Amino acid sequence: METPTMNNNPESAGTGHWWLPRRVPSGHTLSCQLGSLTLALHHASGEWQLSSQHIDEADAPEVPELVLRAGALEDEGLERFLYAGSSDGLRFTPLLADRSVVIRPRQLVYLPPGEETTMYLSTPVTLRIELDDPSVTLKELPMLRLSDTWFGPSTREGELCYSGKTHARHELAEVPRRVHRAITPLTIRNAAPTVLPLEKVNLPVPLLSVYGAADGSLWTQGVSLQRGSDSDMAALKIDDAPPANAGEVSLLSGPRQAQSRAGLVRAFSLLFGD
Repeated sequence: METPTMNNNPESAGTGHWWLPRRVPSGHTLSCQLGSLTLALHHASGEWQLSSQHIDEADAPEVPELVLRAGALEDEGLERFLYAGSSDGLRFTPLLADRSVVIRPRQLVYLPPGEETTMYLSTPVTLRIELDDPSVTLKELPMLRLSDTWFGPSTREGELCYSGKTHARHELAEVPRRVHRAITPLTIRNAAPTVLPLEKVNLPVPLLSVYGAADGSLWTQGVSLQRGSDSDMAALKIDDAPPANAGEVSLLSGPRQAQSRAGLVRAFSLLFGD
């Protein structure tokens, strides 16, 4: 496991492991490009100032960019957080979304009876901006905005989720490593007597932790879904840690919800359309 250390270089805040704690002295600004999220934080006298915006995911750089410089931000579009403390310690913590993400493969995918597959899915993380000593949360920002969707057999039964798309890759080498996304290995076993169409799969990301890998990528534990009957229900199992092929990792954040939903869950959409 990696031990976070402070970066005190006044010219650059480092790029590789962007979640490591760092210092922003009073009168300085930390400018960041973290995947599809652009933000700048200025440490002023008695307050912190934040400016943020999103860019298209297709234009997001593969490598995080963080630069510490002397000087302030422009006044337009600022958010101000009044803070009487003297600490200049800052931490970026990636968390998974606060709702499940309904994954839709870009092509039609079917799993025949008795078959099992592992897909490597990536879902956007949320950035928590915290001050250190004492710990104070300034704001949480989605690093990529997802649209809302309903998941359930009717408008009265189900849950509000986020909607995401995937190429349903089952080769890890084919999965792009994006700064703003965490990789989840999802294993699906179809023990039912009928073909399982993977049109929509409900991934319970609030139950998952986020880990930072040595290569700078983000991971979660593995998730397993086993369908045992001709229905949209499945047995849910969450591993204790990311897979071995994630390499050396460090825990960055825990799950938003306790794992009370482990067991039989509605995982697939067989009856409910858009």
